[in-house]
Amino acid sequence: MPNSKKSMIAKLTAGAIALMSAIMVLPVSQATAQQACLVRDDVIKQLDKQYGEKVSGRGLTQSGEAMVELFANKEGSWTLVVTDVAGQSCVIAAGDAWQKVVTPIGVVS
Repeated sequence: MPNSKKSMIAKLTAGAIALMSAIMVLPVSQATAQQACLVRDDVIKQLDKQYGEKVSGRGLTQSGEAMVELFANKEGSWTLVVTDVAGQSCVIAAGDAWQKVVTPIGVVS
């Protein structure tokens, strides 16, 4: 992973493990307040500009208080982002070698 991506991730996720733990226990607004997060639009622009990553999938948490999105590019770079209802986004994981898997409808994988 390029050093610039590691640096961005470090700045945005000064405690990614703590965030994941907090999401399980606290409301998202409290969990994200403990992290260095940015406005969603800024995160998306940065991921596109620096890594060519586009949203590949998204879903809501069970509580409905956050949206989780996966951004990826054709070369396999990927970033997992959680966004709260106020529009604050935190990078919670990133890496390389992402592979899109297509499962035909009706086929159990």
